[in-house]
Amino acid sequence: MSAASSHLLICTCEKTMPLDEQAIGRGCPARITQANQLCGLDLERYKEALADGGAITVACTQEAPLFREVAENSPQAQLTFVNIRETAGWSNDAAAAGPKSAALIAAAGEDMPPISVVTLESQGVVLIYGCDEVAIEAGQRLADRLDITVLLTKPRDVTPRRINEFPVLKGTIRNARGHLGRFELAIDDYALPLPSSRAKLVFGPSRDGATSTCDLILDLSGAAPMFPAHELRPGYLRADPRDRAAMERAIADAGGLVGTFDKPRFIDFNETLCAHSRSAITGCTRCLDLCPTGAITPNGNSVLIDANVCAGCGSCASVCPTGAASYALPSVDALMRRLRTLVQTYRKAGGSNATVLFHDGEHGEAIIDALARFGSGLPANVLPLRVNEVTQLGPEILAAVFAYGGSGVAIVTRARPRHDILGLRQAVEMTGSIISALGFGADVVRILETDDPDQLRAMLDAA
Repeated sequence: MSAASSHLLICTCEKTMPLDEQAIGRGCPARITQANQLCGLDLERYKEALADGGAITVACTQEAPLFREVAENSPQAQLTFVNIRETAGWSNDAAAAGPKSAALIAAAGEDMPPISVVTLESQGVVLIYGCDEVAIEAGQRLADRLDITVLLTKPRDVTPRRINEFPVLKGTIRNARGHLGRFELAIDDYALPLPSSRAKLVFGPSRDGATSTCDLILDLSGAAPMFPAHELRPGYLRADPRDRAAMERAIADAGGLVGTFDKPRFIDFNETLCAHSRSAITGCTRCLDLCPTGAITPNGNSVLIDANVCAGCGSCASVCPTGAASYALPSVDALMRRLRTLVQTYRKAGGSNATVLFHDGEHGEAIIDALARFGSGLPANVLPLRVNEVTQLGPEILAAVFAYGGSGVAIVTRARPRHDILGLRQAVEMTGSIISALGFGADVVRILETDDPDQLRAMLDAA
């Protein structure tokens, strides 16, 4: 769609932020309509744009549901929504944020490829793992929705039930692998209860090496998790039996895990490029060393990435020396296009000294929003760019900021990241050394570890 046939609608949000239409126009050569309350008093301007046909960009995400509803009778409408309020307009530096607004609008117009997915299917066969009546009670609550088996490890005195609605067995899980819809368990001390159990459950002879399969696991044993980064393992739910609130959440979540579920395929992998091993000699183990979920395993000369288990941190792609593993949400080339448009449009609209602030959706977006609503907002030269996970960023992305005309990179993470960010630290250190050697200065690539919006602003100002 050509710029001449596209329409950009910008709004001061009831005059709570200034708009530099000239700067925006320099960066976004589209027909521009400005409003003060596009979602209310000025809604007719949006309807007029729909009637004209063509691509429409609305510089508002808060009221996107309303705008989509209004456009239901215009199925041909090509709509793009972009946030310039919390990211630019609500700031102490809003008067100078025109080039930044132009950059954010232009970057939002870059097409992102469709997301490839993997499908997990669950028939609702659940293994509830525990020590006592707590596990049995959970089974009773879920019996109308799931196919229940309760496995008690080193059981305490358990009163037999009057009616056995589902099996209650004894055993200790020695090993578990798999994911939602396909768990495989190795069980030791496996035994069946005696039907004649009277005052307490009595189990028959036990044996080691039993195996079992199930669609999901509800772990109420209070023991160590069965998987690394267990909260990211699809279909594995764990709660401390002493924490009633956590128990309730886990039981509620388990009840909904029946059917088919799509999850993104985060990594594209080309095994012919993998440098893991040759002639039975191990070479590269970078991805194996960093994967938090155990989704990567050796597979002859290459590695194998289980897309069903992969949680999408992207550490493998960020450290892969050959490009065998590449991030797919979005792909590197798509992210590069958006990054290039962001930085170059900012310069075209009159901006200078751009710092690109990489952030994720869960933590980064929230802290930027809080800074805009309750603090001084982002500086006018800081261009936020959302990625799926900041740990997906490799040296090629970070260095590209400078190649496209930027002056700095900041990456915001939690004060206490949920998972190891060693791979990201290595990428930042490598890129920083290269950029410094090229004359861009020292400490221009930084990780900002904070949960405090005001501290984020102070860190950005200190650059």
